[in-house]
Amino acid sequence: MSTRVGVIGGGITGLSAAYQLVSDGHSVVLFEASSRLGGKIAETSIDGSIFPTGPDAFLARRPEVISLAQEVGLGDSLTRPSAQSARIFRNGRLHPLPPNVLGVPATEDLATTGLISPEGAIIAAAGTADIAAAGTTDIAATGTAEFAADQSVGDLVRRQLGDEVLEFLVDPLLGGINAGDSDRLSLQAGVPQLDALHRREGRLLDAAAATLAEAARNADPTAPPAPVFHGIEGGLGRLVDRLTEILVASDRFELHTETTAVLSPRNDTASGWLVNNVEVSHVISTIPAFATAQLLSTIDETAAELLRRIEYSSVALTVMTLAPGTIELDEQISGVLIPRTLGHHVTAVSFASHKWPHLAVGGRQVLRVSTGRRTDTRWVGLSDHDLVAAIEADLTEIFDVEVKATHAEVTRWKDALPQYDVGHNDTIEQIDNALDNHDGLTAIGAWRDGLGLPACVGSGRAAARGISLV
Repeated sequence: MSTRVGVIGGGITGLSAAYQLVSDGHSVVLFEASSRLGGKIAETSIDGSIFPTGPDAFLARRPEVISLAQEVGLGDSLTRPSAQSARIFRNGRLHPLPPNVLGVPATEDLATTGLISPEGAIIAAAGTADIAAAGTTDIAATGTAEFAADQSVGDLVRRQLGDEVLEFLVDPLLGGINAGDSDRLSLQAGVPQLDALHRREGRLLDAAAATLAEAARNADPTAPPAPVFHGIEGGLGRLVDRLTEILVASDRFELHTETTAVLSPRNDTASGWLVNNVEVSHVISTIPAFATAQLLSTIDETAAELLRRIEYSSVALTVMTLAPGTIELDEQISGVLIPRTLGHHVTAVSFASHKWPHLAVGGRQVLRVSTGRRTDTRWVGLSDHDLVAAIEADLTEIFDVEVKATHAEVTRWKDALPQYDVGHNDTIEQIDNALDNHDGLTAIGAWRDGLGLPACVGSGRAAARGISLV
């Protein structure tokens, strides 16, 4: 017998959950507050070309999006960026990244890069390990404070490698992912791969070097380099469109858009829930933490209060087209990161026409420019016109050539990126414990299971698989 499930939120997490539920034989009612599905997978059209105003790619090393794309008939459309080499701006120059793992350098020879000063390189090379308990060789099993307790990425990197390595290498790479602040970013929840690196040897430099050496030994020298990212020909919006087509075609799917979900138990005797007076046996909420808190405010105030503690950053993504040849840059360079300590509005520049050459119509250059982060909200008070002017001024300095956009379109993402502060895992555990008291209620989303598209797709499908047909 089919189970009727309410899915709240029509972003990629909610769509993935709904797709899995329908595939498994459930009936689904999906509630979305806006007029469109897809959430942050969004697009705009400029001169007949489609440009993403949210993510344009996803990590290739995780299988969730790849598997979903293959299942819905888009496997042959998977592609990879043509350019994948980043630069970091400092001292008026664009610097290549030294060998690194998650921004942690895998070499002590940093002074020659120009990115880190000779003094900063000495500090990094002198960095000592977090020492394991006496007589213990398994760092991960020591239980010492350095390894058992959560800490910020900034605390760890500053302690071991100095301020410069954090501010001009690690933070631009890691802090930029969620427009956050590495000095507050949880090591365990925000960058668990870096936590594992830390536990591997204690001294970050040694652990990074060992990790790269191991990867080199295991690599097939005859195979082409594995892609770091994947995209979908025609844009990620095709995945949203395909999921929507499949769902709408099913007689077990019902869609409600432009409606804010209101949740309540059915009554004192019957199990299940009411979502906007629609009876369902289970609810999967995929909306942001602050919206989930509002949803649960009359259901479980403890969970709601914990959810309110999760802060968000707001950002703007500006798609700009430039005249051919405006910026002279190697076409293998995919983008430039700008450290927050330099005080620019721009935090990152993605050369979309390098990554996706089909966008370079007539030789034009296409940039996707990010502004704003947790520690910088100046852009919020600017009009689109003034924000574009500020971006043009920053780009003129960064690339040492006058930059004037032939077209620019600003997309403002308010409260878009959840912040995984120190202690985040403890907060999530407390939320889960509170929700365990409510049968048939699951709350997931980027605030809980990771920001990237693979994490969102994976969490949505996993939540759906956890519901049995009865």
